[in-house]
Amino acid sequence: MSFRTAFSVGLLAMTVFASPVQGQLSGSSIKGMLGSASDAALDKLSQPGAFSADSAIRIALPGQADKLSGLMKLTDRAGLTNDITGSLNHAAEEAASQAKPIFRSAIDKASMGDAVTIARGGDTGATDYLKKTSGSEITAKIGPLVKAALERSGVLKNTSMLSSIGWDEAKLTSYVSGKTSDGIFTYVGREEKRLRADPVTTGRQMLKGLKF
Repeated sequence: MSFRTAFSVGLLAMTVFASPVQGQLSGSSIKGMLGSASDAALDKLSQPGAFSADSAIRIALPGQADKLSGLMKLTDRAGLTNDITGSLNHAAEEAASQAKPIFRSAIDKASMGDAVTIARGGDTGATDYLKKTSGSEITAKIGPLVKAALERSGVLKNTSMLSSIGWDEAKLTSYVSGKTSDGIFTYVGREEKRLRADPVTTGRQMLKGLKF
């Protein structure tokens, strides 16, 4: 790496993680970091079994756990639900695989006037800011992706089964969409924390494609 490139990497790392002076530049850098974090998070979560394998984000139906668990085992065994828990988590993975444009759009539109506060806001300051300002919009846009995935799984077609446990199509789609969004933000936060821990590499990644 040339001295000029190395200097630019160091400068960008300082811009993102130290004490930014120019709001526009620091805001752009933070958006770049968030873009990298969200892309990496979504790549991981779109892998088969990603949601199911992580207890921190695994999706399961809430309430009346014992009764519900027993009913699910019976219906799964009878082939009525096609493993509803697995289907919910697989739907989340499918949605994650298509969610990059949704996150990129939210990041681009986010106001970064508080760039200094975000940069100093702890290990997940930028992720927390994005969730606070755009979380509900992101969840709403993820909804159609989740619904399509649930329809493909066959879960939504079994209306009698859903009705028997107090759920319907709209309620289940909304619930899984919210859980999917929460899981994605959890992973974006983890990626932000990782990027902040290695600012030089982060700066280098964000400068890819730029000419000096």
